[in-house]
Amino acid sequence: MKKWIKVLGSLLIVLSLLSACTPKVEKTPVTVATMLDAEGNILGQIIILMLEDADIPTVDKTSFGTPDILRAALENDEVDLVVDYTGSGQYYHPEDATDPTIWNDPVKGYELTEKLDREKKDLLWLTPAPANNTESIAVRRDFAEANNLVTMADLAAYINAGSSFKLIAAAGFVENPMGLLGYEDAYGFKLTNDQLVVLSSGNTAEMLVALSEGTDGINASLVYGTDGALDELNLVVLEDPEHVPPVYLPAPVVRKAILDEYPEIRELLKPVFESLTLETLQTLNAKVAYDGLSALAVAKAYLIDNGYIDE
Repeated sequence: MKKWIKVLGSLLIVLSLLSACTPKVEKTPVTVATMLDAEGNILGQIIILMLEDADIPTVDKTSFGTPDILRAALENDEVDLVVDYTGSGQYYHPEDATDPTIWNDPVKGYELTEKLDREKKDLLWLTPAPANNTESIAVRRDFAEANNLVTMADLAAYINAGSSFKLIAAAGFVENPMGLLGYEDAYGFKLTNDQLVVLSSGNTAEMLVALSEGTDGINASLVYGTDGALDELNLVVLEDPEHVPPVYLPAPVVRKAILDEYPEIRELLKPVFESLTLETLQTLNAKVAYDGLSALAVAKAYLIDNGYIDE
């Protein structure tokens, strides 16, 4: 018996030494990057927390840059997984965006963007959130009530009457045929340069504060569908019966090489993004943009409260 114990002990020692000598397989870290706004940071932290919880290493590049910078980094393999919006497919593949109405359909817009990126760029769009972060125009509530503004048609009549007006918006919206240019064509008005304050980025938190405070005579602002705390700032969104802007559903977009290595990412993120309704994102965004909480704290609390990760 003692002999067998010694043999077993020797075997255990040998196995231990072999294990120590076997090189560990290092996992490829997934670089997660987002745009600069509160929503991008929240969704980026949600993704990072979900991946880390599944033992997938990550590199945090949230708040990476403007949409064009983020997209270029993804196409050049500088980052691996980003948060993007389905309607942006019209810009990435303009040669295929021959039917502009397709981007106003949440299903068709997603399917075309997913197909073109997969076939041409080796970029894979995962399940989007059911929250349309479309581009609209907001005004102060008292301003709307004083001038009977409910729809974009009402605003067009107000502008065409020569009344004082100044809009703050991102350059991408101002120059977009399905953004401000589309609104102007659909409702029959035209803004002059003096009626515009144009910012390089689409961070609407800054814009909405300027609108709320009436900075530099601003009485209208670009607003996204998932912007939070509009009521707290006493702002209202003007209705768009012509449905001018495209549908923008937030979704993870990942390089094919990364998804090939970690195929579980697709199903890992699917239920979380499916849970992110318009109202949910508005609430989460408000906690960061207006309550001052960190994106990490908001993301972690949401995942814990909804049972996606443990405390």
